[in-house]
Amino acid sequence: MAGSSLIAKYLNRLSPFWRRELGFFALLFGFGLLVMPFLIYLAGVLTLGPYEGGLLTFLGSLMGAVFTARPSAWLLVIGPYLIFTAIRILTRPFRRQA
Repeated sequence: MAGSSLIAKYLNRLSPFWRRELGFFALLFGFGLLVMPFLIYLAGVLTLGPYEGGLLTFLGSLMGAVFTARPSAWLLVIGPYLIFTAIRILTRPFRRQA
């Protein structure tokens, strides 16, 4: 449990902005890692037909690409956060100032 207290101590030193940004990143990174591959597989099967080897083969090759640090796989995983950040930056001039 020493590791979790060390992480909590580090997170408490962050400013509220960076804590919120880290929360957005963690949530969207998890979505990109756990949900996006299933959505991509489903879209591929519906439009292109069955994937040779099935879902587990697709997930295995994708996770292998993520763990070997292939840029295309990391773009897929980090993509939801990048899109979210781009939307926030583009809509910033239209937000009401507090």
